[in-house]
Amino acid sequence: MRGVLSVDISAVYIFIGVLVLAGTIIQGTIGFGLGTIATPIIALIAPELLPTVLLILAFFIAAYTLMKNRTETEWRLVGISSLARLPGSLLGAWSLTVLSLRGLQLFIGCAVILAMSLSWLGWTPRHNNRNTVIAGVASGFLGTTTSIGGPPMALVLKRFNPAKVRGTLSATFVIGCLISLTILTLSQHVTMHHVVVAGAYLPLAALGLFIAGKINRRIDTVLLNKLVVIVAGSASLLLIGQSLSTSITF
Repeated sequence: MRGVLSVDISAVYIFIGVLVLAGTIIQGTIGFGLGTIATPIIALIAPELLPTVLLILAFFIAAYTLMKNRTETEWRLVGISSLARLPGSLLGAWSLTVLSLRGLQLFIGCAVILAMSLSWLGWTPRHNNRNTVIAGVASGFLGTTTSIGGPPMALVLKRFNPAKVRGTLSATFVIGCLISLTILTLSQHVTMHHVVVAGAYLPLAALGLFIAGKINRRIDTVLLNKLVVIVAGSASLLLIGQSLSTSITF
Protein backbone atom coordinates (compact mmCIF):
# COMPACT_ATOMS: atom_id res chain seq x y z
CA MET A 1 0.00 0.00 0.00
CA ARG A 2 1.12 3.55 -0.61
CA GLY A 3 0.07 6.58 1.37
CA VAL A 4 -2.08 9.27 -0.24
CA LEU A 5 0.46 11.95 0.67
CA SER A 6 3.29 12.24 -1.84
CA VAL A 7 6.58 12.62 0.07
CA ASP A 8 10.20 11.84 -0.80
CA ILE A 9 10.81 8.27 0.38
CA SER A 10 14.15 9.01 2.09
CA ALA A 11 12.59 11.85 4.08
CA VAL A 12 9.77 9.53 5.08
CA TYR A 13 12.11 6.89 6.51
CA ILE A 14 14.21 9.49 8.34
CA PHE A 15 11.07 11.00 9.85
CA ILE A 16 9.84 7.57 10.91
CA GLY A 17 13.21 7.05 12.61
CA VAL A 18 12.61 10.21 14.64
CA LEU A 19 9.17 8.90 15.57
CA VAL A 20 10.64 5.57 16.67
CA LEU A 21 13.22 7.33 18.86
CA ALA A 22 10.68 9.68 20.47
CA GLY A 23 8.05 6.97 20.87
CA THR A 24 10.55 4.59 22.48
CA ILE A 25 11.63 7.23 24.99
CA ILE A 26 7.98 7.79 25.92
CA GLN A 27 7.23 4.07 26.13
CA GLY A 28 10.30 3.49 28.27
CA THR A 29 9.05 6.20 30.62
CA ILE A 30 5.30 5.60 30.99
CA GLY A 31 4.93 2.03 29.66
CA PHE A 32 3.30 2.78 26.29
CA GLY A 33 3.47 5.39 23.56
CA LEU A 34 5.37 4.12 20.52
CA GLY A 35 2.34 2.70 18.74
CA THR A 36 -0.02 5.42 19.96
CA ILE A 37 2.07 8.25 18.55
CA ALA A 38 3.74 6.61 15.56
CA THR A 39 0.87 4.57 14.11
CA PRO A 40 -1.48 7.39 12.98
CA ILE A 41 1.46 9.35 11.53
CA ILE A 42 2.95 6.35 9.71
CA ALA A 43 -0.53 5.52 8.40
CA LEU A 44 -0.46 8.92 6.71
CA ILE A 45 2.91 8.58 5.01
CA ALA A 46 3.86 4.87 4.82
CA PRO A 47 0.86 2.65 5.64
CA GLU A 48 2.53 -0.35 4.00
CA LEU A 49 4.77 -0.64 7.08
CA LEU A 50 1.84 -1.16 9.43
CA PRO A 51 1.34 -2.97 11.67
CA THR A 52 4.30 -5.33 11.30
CA VAL A 53 7.27 -2.98 11.66
CA LEU A 54 5.97 -1.40 14.86
CA LEU A 55 5.00 -4.79 16.28
CA ILE A 56 8.56 -6.09 15.78
CA LEU A 57 10.03 -3.00 17.43
CA ALA A 58 7.45 -3.15 20.24
CA PHE A 59 8.43 -6.74 20.98
CA PHE A 60 12.10 -5.89 21.54
CA ILE A 61 11.26 -2.73 23.51
CA ALA A 62 8.83 -4.62 25.72
CA ALA A 63 11.30 -7.48 26.28
CA TYR A 64 13.93 -5.02 27.50
CA THR A 65 11.47 -3.18 29.74
CA LEU A 66 10.19 -6.46 31.15
CA MET A 67 13.72 -7.55 32.14
CA LYS A 68 14.08 -4.37 34.17
CA ASN A 69 10.61 -4.55 35.76
CA ARG A 70 9.91 -8.29 35.99
CA THR A 71 9.61 -8.20 39.79
CA GLU A 72 6.82 -5.62 39.44
CA THR A 73 4.75 -7.71 37.02
CA GLU A 74 1.22 -8.95 37.76
CA TRP A 75 1.60 -12.34 36.05
CA ARG A 76 -1.96 -13.48 36.75
CA LEU A 77 -3.30 -10.46 34.89
CA VAL A 78 -0.81 -11.09 32.07
CA GLY A 79 -2.01 -14.68 31.72
CA ILE A 80 -5.70 -13.75 31.58
CA SER A 81 -5.19 -10.92 29.09
CA SER A 82 -2.90 -13.03 26.86
CA LEU A 83 -5.47 -15.82 26.54
CA ALA A 84 -8.14 -13.22 25.76
CA ARG A 85 -5.86 -11.67 23.14
CA LEU A 86 -5.98 -14.74 20.89
CA PRO A 87 -9.54 -14.30 19.53
CA GLY A 88 -8.98 -10.55 19.19
CA SER A 89 -5.80 -11.12 17.19
CA LEU A 90 -7.49 -13.62 14.87
CA LEU A 91 -10.30 -11.15 14.22
CA GLY A 92 -7.72 -8.42 13.61
CA ALA A 93 -5.84 -10.47 11.01
CA TRP A 94 -9.11 -11.19 9.22
CA SER A 95 -9.95 -7.48 9.23
CA LEU A 96 -6.68 -6.66 7.47
CA THR A 97 -7.69 -8.91 4.59
CA VAL A 98 -11.00 -7.10 4.03
CA LEU A 99 -10.19 -3.45 4.83
CA SER A 100 -9.11 -1.10 2.06
CA LEU A 101 -6.31 1.44 2.66
CA ARG A 102 -8.84 4.20 3.38
CA GLY A 103 -10.85 1.86 5.57
CA LEU A 104 -7.74 0.98 7.59
CA GLN A 105 -6.76 4.65 7.93
CA LEU A 106 -10.25 5.55 9.14
CA PHE A 107 -10.22 2.67 11.61
CA ILE A 108 -6.79 3.60 12.98
CA GLY A 109 -7.80 7.24 13.39
CA CYS A 110 -11.05 6.40 15.19
CA ALA A 111 -9.34 3.80 17.42
CA VAL A 112 -6.71 6.27 18.57
CA ILE A 113 -9.27 9.04 19.14
CA LEU A 114 -11.41 6.69 21.25
CA ALA A 115 -8.45 5.50 23.32
CA MET A 116 -7.15 9.02 23.87
CA SER A 117 -10.60 10.36 24.74
CA LEU A 118 -11.05 7.73 27.44
CA SER A 119 -7.62 8.57 28.85
CA TRP A 120 -8.23 12.32 28.68
CA LEU A 121 -11.59 12.00 30.45
CA GLY A 122 -9.92 10.07 33.24
CA TRP A 123 -12.15 7.01 32.90
CA THR A 124 -10.74 4.06 34.80
CA PRO A 125 -12.47 0.66 34.59
CA ARG A 126 -12.47 -1.51 37.68
CA HIS A 127 -9.61 -3.99 37.86
CA ASN A 128 -11.35 -7.37 37.70
CA ASN A 129 -11.26 -10.51 35.56
CA ARG A 130 -14.10 -9.42 33.27
CA ASN A 131 -12.51 -6.09 32.41
CA THR A 132 -9.11 -7.75 31.97
CA VAL A 133 -10.62 -10.18 29.45
CA ILE A 134 -12.35 -7.34 27.57
CA ALA A 135 -9.11 -5.34 27.53
CA GLY A 136 -7.20 -8.42 26.32
CA VAL A 137 -9.56 -9.01 23.40
CA ALA A 138 -9.47 -5.30 22.48
CA SER A 139 -5.66 -5.25 22.75
CA GLY A 140 -5.39 -8.29 20.48
CA PHE A 141 -7.66 -6.78 17.85
CA LEU A 142 -6.11 -3.29 17.94
CA GLY A 143 -2.55 -4.60 18.23
CA THR A 144 -2.89 -6.87 15.22
CA THR A 145 -4.66 -4.32 13.00
CA THR A 146 -2.91 -1.12 14.06
CA SER A 147 -0.05 -2.07 16.46
CA ILE A 148 -1.80 0.01 19.16
CA GLY A 149 -2.52 -2.66 21.73
CA GLY A 150 -1.47 -0.68 24.79
CA PRO A 151 -4.36 1.68 25.67
CA PRO A 152 -6.99 -0.94 26.65
CA MET A 153 -4.60 -2.61 29.11
CA ALA A 154 -3.24 0.75 30.29
CA LEU A 155 -6.78 1.75 31.30
CA VAL A 156 -7.19 -1.40 33.41
CA LEU A 157 -3.81 -0.74 35.06
CA LYS A 158 -4.35 2.97 35.60
CA ARG A 159 -4.50 2.73 39.40
CA PHE A 160 -1.29 0.68 39.64
CA ASN A 161 2.03 2.30 40.54
CA PRO A 162 4.20 3.30 37.52
CA ALA A 163 6.73 0.47 37.94
CA LYS A 164 3.97 -2.15 38.06
CA VAL A 165 2.33 -0.60 35.00
CA ARG A 166 5.60 -0.77 33.05
CA GLY A 167 6.28 -4.36 34.10
CA THR A 168 2.77 -5.69 33.49
CA LEU A 169 2.25 -3.83 30.21
CA SER A 170 5.66 -5.00 28.98
CA ALA A 171 4.80 -8.63 29.71
CA THR A 172 1.48 -8.34 27.89
CA PHE A 173 3.27 -6.65 24.96
CA VAL A 174 5.91 -9.39 24.71
CA ILE A 175 3.34 -12.17 24.57
CA GLY A 176 0.85 -10.12 22.58
CA CYS A 177 3.37 -9.13 19.91
CA LEU A 178 4.41 -12.76 19.49
CA ILE A 179 0.77 -13.77 19.08
CA SER A 180 0.04 -11.00 16.59
CA LEU A 181 3.21 -11.54 14.55
CA THR A 182 2.63 -15.31 14.40
CA ILE A 183 -0.93 -14.82 13.17
CA LEU A 184 0.12 -12.11 10.69
CA THR A 185 2.91 -14.34 9.35
CA LEU A 186 0.52 -17.27 8.87
CA SER A 187 -1.92 -14.95 7.08
CA GLN A 188 0.93 -13.64 4.84
CA HIS A 189 0.92 -10.06 6.14
CA VAL A 190 4.63 -10.14 7.09
CA THR A 191 7.31 -9.58 4.42
CA MET A 192 11.09 -9.53 4.43
CA HIS A 193 10.90 -5.77 3.77
CA HIS A 194 9.11 -5.35 7.11
CA VAL A 195 11.82 -7.32 8.90
CA VAL A 196 14.65 -5.34 7.26
CA VAL A 197 13.05 -1.96 8.05
CA ALA A 198 12.38 -2.95 11.66
CA GLY A 199 15.98 -4.16 12.01
CA ALA A 200 17.26 -0.83 10.69
CA TYR A 201 15.32 1.02 13.38
CA LEU A 202 16.36 -1.24 16.28
CA PRO A 203 19.46 0.87 17.14
CA LEU A 204 17.21 3.94 17.48
CA ALA A 205 14.86 1.99 19.73
CA ALA A 206 17.86 0.92 21.86
CA LEU A 207 18.98 4.57 22.09
CA GLY A 208 15.48 5.60 23.11
CA LEU A 209 15.44 3.02 25.90
CA PHE A 210 18.82 4.22 27.11
CA ILE A 211 17.60 7.83 27.23
CA ALA A 212 14.38 6.79 28.97
CA GLY A 213 16.38 4.98 31.65
CA LYS A 214 18.30 8.17 32.36
CA ILE A 215 15.34 10.54 32.55
CA ASN A 216 12.26 8.54 33.62
CA ARG A 217 12.59 9.49 37.29
CA ARG A 218 12.77 13.18 36.43
CA ILE A 219 9.88 13.25 33.96
CA ASP A 220 6.40 14.53 34.81
CA THR A 221 4.43 11.46 33.67
CA VAL A 222 1.08 13.27 33.89
CA LEU A 223 2.31 15.98 31.54
CA LEU A 224 3.85 13.37 29.24
CA ASN A 225 0.55 11.49 29.07
CA LYS A 226 -1.20 14.70 28.06
CA LEU A 227 1.40 15.32 25.35
CA VAL A 228 0.84 11.81 23.98
CA VAL A 229 -2.91 12.48 23.87
CA ILE A 230 -2.47 15.78 22.02
CA VAL A 231 0.03 14.50 19.42
CA ALA A 232 -1.76 11.21 18.77
CA GLY A 233 -5.16 12.88 18.68
CA SER A 234 -4.04 15.56 16.22
CA ALA A 235 -2.45 13.01 13.90
CA SER A 236 -5.56 10.85 14.09
CA LEU A 237 -7.86 13.73 13.17
CA LEU A 238 -5.70 14.42 10.11
CA LEU A 239 -5.74 10.72 9.26
CA ILE A 240 -9.54 10.59 9.52
CA GLY A 241 -9.80 13.67 7.33
CA GLN A 242 -7.53 12.11 4.72
CA SER A 243 -9.43 8.83 4.70
CA LEU A 244 -12.74 10.61 4.15
CA SER A 245 -11.49 12.85 1.35
CA THR A 246 -10.64 11.92 -2.20
CA SER A 247 -7.21 13.56 -1.96
CA ILE A 248 -5.17 15.95 0.15
CA THR A 249 -2.54 18.20 -1.39
CA PHE A 250 0.19 19.96 0.55
